[in-house]
Amino acid sequence: MRRCNTCLNFAVSVSSLIIIVSALIIITGGALFFLIHNANVSIAGAKLVQAEQENRNLLNRISLIKSKLVGLSKRTGFQIAEDNRQRSFLQVAQIAPDIWAMGTGGRKISLNSGISSSTAMTLEEVYNSIDRIKGQLNLRQKSLQEINSELNKNYDLWRHIPSINPVPGTTIGSGFGYRIDPIDKTVRMHEGVDLGAQEGTPIMASADGIVTFADWNMGYGYVVDIDHGYGFLSRYAHCSKILVQVGDFVKRGQIIALVGRTGRTTCPHLHYEVHISGIKVNPANYIHFKDIVFD
Repeated sequence: MRRCNTCLNFAVSVSSLIIIVSALIIITGGALFFLIHNANVSIAGAKLVQAEQENRNLLNRISLIKSKLVGLSKRTGFQIAEDNRQRSFLQVAQIAPDIWAMGTGGRKISLNSGISSSTAMTLEEVYNSIDRIKGQLNLRQKSLQEINSELNKNYDLWRHIPSINPVPGTTIGSGFGYRIDPIDKTVRMHEGVDLGAQEGTPIMASADGIVTFADWNMGYGYVVDIDHGYGFLSRYAHCSKILVQVGDFVKRGQIIALVGRTGRTTCPHLHYEVHISGIKVNPANYIHFKDIVFD
């Protein structure tokens, strides 16, 4: 009977030990779990703080970029206004405002990188501004090429339009139109203007062109004709001496002859004519830059 009690006591002691060990294991496990959990929470908190700081730094940098983009956008606006002025001056159609606006669908920033939604929206605004400005600058570059081409065409035309006084410093003595002829005293059509000057005074080409006639021409005396292209021709008559020959290319302001009194005339002067597509017009309308010679 005593032996059974001993066995019972031993069984109870083993059961208690198992319970105690189990409790210790549970307590230790729980403590470790909470310790690990707290550590993870602390690490996550530190990462969150770091992410928030990085996000703030990113927002500051984005704000700086946005401020610079505002300045760049203003400068682009000046370029657009200048483009409109240049096209208006050249009488070329302006680019429509909605084309300059550079409408786009916009970029979408992924949130997978960990940035906040507000930061993503700000980044989208920045990217869209960059795309718009880039598109406007590319359009301005293409527009400048078109404007430059138009300028070259206009400049080439301008160089070939008679537009200076062929005898700088002189004034018109006898104008274009009907007048009493100084020799036979009858009414005749005067198909040019007379510019009085001393014999031997240099005569300048009034525009770029090619000499098509340089010789004696009856009542005109010694004559130089210059074909300027675009339908323009100028004639210089009563010269005392011709300094060019047929086929020569001459530039505006180049000396081509000397004032004289050859042909049907009473005194030294230059008889100057301008023809447009074969029709003789008033040269006074084509002497815009008195005493100025352009290369």
